[in-house]
Amino acid sequence: MRHLARRPLGWMLFLLALSMLLFFPRLIDALKALEHEPVELKPGSLLVARPGRVSGAFDETVVLLLDAGEARSTWGLVLNRVRTREDQPLPVGVDRWGGPVRAEHHITLTLRSPPPEGAHPLPGGLSWYEGSREPHLPVGSSLTFEGLAAWAPGQLEDELARGGWWVMEGRATDVFTAPGSLWVEHAARHL
Repeated sequence: MRHLARRPLGWMLFLLALSMLLFFPRLIDALKALEHEPVELKPGSLLVARPGRVSGAFDETVVLLLDAGEARSTWGLVLNRVRTREDQPLPVGVDRWGGPVRAEHHITLTLRSPPPEGAHPLPGGLSWYEGSREPHLPVGSSLTFEGLAAWAPGQLEDELARGGWWVMEGRATDVFTAPGSLWVEHAARHL
């Protein structure tokens, strides 16, 4: 009698295991899709590096996008680096290392109103222009970055699909927050 009672239990466990094998991958895929919802990349967006998911050059960084688009390169500035990738001090007149590439480029972010002639507007009253900060402007309203963060067409979208970045709307306060605490503040919102 006991032998007969075990068979239905064995079949039930077998059917349960089989259904888990069939439906578990679909459940995982559905959860991954929720985690990596498509996001519109646009100037003014912030990219916050997810721990262990991006290359070492972007570990614990917050990047402000200055240009983004599917058919062209996407680029911006790392907001929270105060030394070059070789851990060297920055040149005089440069406030932050915006790299990891193109050290010859100097970009200034400013809250100046009205923006300087030729500046490109960003949301939140920010604008950017190529070149160094004008000497008479205080550091609290303008910052000059050396170097850029840049991706080839489609490269950043691939990193986003793999879950490498959190994307959020940038604010002017993000630019002028102390660099040492910027990544921690934004990452803590997601962990």
